[in-house]
Amino acid sequence: MKKVQTKTFVKKLSSTDRKIRDHAFETLKQYLGERSDVRPLKLNEFEKLWEGLYYTMWFSDRPRPQQKLANDLANLFSETITKQQFCLFVQAFWAVICKEWPEIDQWRVDKFYLLMRYVIRECFVRLQENSWEEELVDQYVHVLESQVLSGKTSIPNGVTYHVIDVYLDELERTVVGEDEEDVQEKFKDVPLEKLLQPFKKLETGALMKTLRLKVRDDVSRDERLQKWGYVESVTEKQPENDDEEEEWTGFD
Repeated sequence: MKKVQTKTFVKKLSSTDRKIRDHAFETLKQYLGERSDVRPLKLNEFEKLWEGLYYTMWFSDRPRPQQKLANDLANLFSETITKQQFCLFVQAFWAVICKEWPEIDQWRVDKFYLLMRYVIRECFVRLQENSWEEELVDQYVHVLESQVLSGKTSIPNGVTYHVIDVYLDELERTVVGEDEEDVQEKFKDVPLEKLLQPFKKLETGALMKTLRLKVRDDVSRDERLQKWGYVESVTEKQPENDDEEEEWTGFD
C-alpha cells in the first residue's frame, strides 16, 4: 500500500456511499490480516487509516448498524492486526479519537462511546489470547500511559473519563464472561498490577483534582478488585473533601 494508494483508500473509507465504505473496509481487513507482515505500516499510516475508519463510523446511521460497525472495527484489534503491529494500531486509534473528539456533536457521541468501549474490550481479548505476554502488556500499558490515560491537558476529558468508566467492566467481561464462578482463579494469571498502573499514576499525579477523585472512586475503590484477588479489602467511600483526598492513598 503506497502513499498514493493509502490516500485513495482513506477517501473510500470516508465516502458518504455506504457500499464504497463497506467494500473499502473489507479490503482493509484482508490487507491488515494477510499482507502487513510483508511491509509493516508506520504510525502515521495507521493514523491515516483510522481517520478514514473514524468517518466510516461518523456516517453510520441507526443503532443496529452502528453497533455492528463498532464491533467490526473493534475486532480489528483482536482478530486482524498482527501482534507485532498491535500497539501501533492502538496508539493510532486513540490519537485520532482524541484529535477528532472536539468535533463530535451530541447526536454522534454515543456511537463513539460505544466504539471506545468495544475497542477496550477487544484489546483485552487480544492480550488474553496471547496469554498476557509480559512484553505485549507492557507495550500496551505504555501506550495508554503516554496518551489517553496520561492526564495531559491536551487529552479530552470526555475520552479519558469514558475509559475510566468502562475499563474494569470490559476487563471483567473478557476474563470472567457470563460464568461468575471461580472468579479469583480466572484472574490468577492476569497481570492486574500492570493493567492498573496507569490509574495508580493518575490518582496520585493528575493535575486535575476531579480526575484524581474519579480514578479513586471508580477504579481503585471498585469492590470487584477484592473479588479478583487484587486487594484484601476495599475501603468504603467517604464524602469527598480535601482532607480525605490527602489521606486516601487508593491502591496502596
